[in-house]
Amino acid sequence: MFRFVFAILLGFISFQSSADDRKLEFILKDGPQVLFEKTVGIDQMQASAAQRSLSFQSPVYNKPMAYEGLSFKDVASQAGVDFSKVEEIKFVALDGFVATWSKGTTKSPLIVVTGEQGTGGKFTDIGEGKETLNPGPFYVMTTDPKEYNNWIWPFQVYKIELNYQAPKPDYYPSGAEDKPVIMAGYNAFKSTCISCHSINLEGGDIGPELNIPKNITEYRDIEYLKAFIKNPNSYRAKSRMLTFEHLSDQQLNELIEYMAYMGSLKMLDKINE
Repeated sequence: MFRFVFAILLGFISFQSSADDRKLEFILKDGPQVLFEKTVGIDQMQASAAQRSLSFQSPVYNKPMAYEGLSFKDVASQAGVDFSKVEEIKFVALDGFVATWSKGTTKSPLIVVTGEQGTGGKFTDIGEGKETLNPGPFYVMTTDPKEYNNWIWPFQVYKIELNYQAPKPDYYPSGAEDKPVIMAGYNAFKSTCISCHSINLEGGDIGPELNIPKNITEYRDIEYLKAFIKNPNSYRAKSRMLTFEHLSDQQLNELIEYMAYMGSLKMLDKINE
């Protein structure tokens, strides 16, 4: 009798531990005003969002991958967001990575990936520098893998901040609206760099701050920066920084012009905040 009860108890514990209790935190803003904060479980998302399947040659794993996911638009709507009014989204990862998306960043739909096909919601680890990371709890992708070069897909996503306005961030190059080179560099920085790096302490926490107290162009020359951005591994073995060999010399020059310009817009008072 004891062994029978014990077996039932073990089965119950196993069932409980296998339950999928993943959640996403949502913060909806209208400019600086927070409209609501809400946490939505995966069961709620799956009950109302359209199911999506993705199969392609992965630009991350460099091999064919197949995923299961949910329409992000549907997931946001289920959380109470009017997606048609959203101007900006920040996807926040467990390790401090912040991927900022705004209208026009991508052309294909966003998908909240819940796992690889046939795995019951599991992911294969990704090698990042000298460590491996699991993409869970959620991986956000677009349906077109070619867009990965323009907007780095965030994984380990646990929090999503949506805004009905697109406020100018502290890394915006104020006064450069009539300077197309600097604005092009700003747009490139916003789509490819701000996820890991910060300027004036706004941005990701994985890579170093690039503007305060010293702007990176004050202590690194242009040719070094261009070569390092293209291939960090040629300087640091197993660098966690992604390679950007697809960027042209013109794009790199625009990016560095922008970073240099931000040296005149340092927010030094933020250091002691």
